Order: sequence, then C-alpha cells, then structure tokens
Amino acid sequence: WDIRIGASLAIIMWFNVWFISWPAQKKVVGIVEAAAEAKAAAARRALIASRTNVLLSIPMLFFMASSAHFPIFG
Repeated sequence: WDIRIGASLAIIMWFNVWFISWPAQKKVVGIVEAAAEAKAAAARRALIASRTNVLLSIPMLFFMASSAHFPIFG
C-alpha cells in the first residue's frame, strides 16, 4: 500500500505541474500574452502549486522508499 500512496502523491504532483503551475508560469514569463492582472493572479496560482509540490514531495519520497526497505502497511 505504501508504494500506491507514494504513486498517488506523484500523480497529484504531476497534475499540479502540467495543468496548474506550468500554464500559470507561461503567463508570468511572457510566453502567453496576458494582462497585468492576469499575470498577478497566475503568479499567485503558480506559487501555491509549487509550494504544494514541495510539501507533497517529502511524504511521496518516504512512501516510495519505505516500500522497499520497511513496509509499513504489510
């Protein structure tokens, strides 16, 4: 079960990058045209998505590594 939990967290992180963070970053950087207000909103969205990925990466790595070394869910 621990590898499944880790993989689920990884899928959430993948979705977060490709469908939330990266489109917002395109607006902020200027790859996609956007108004100043839209850039500010996109910057905030990208910041929250990036912080979420950082927070999810720690338990994801723990669960994926624990599946091989010390299974916690049998």
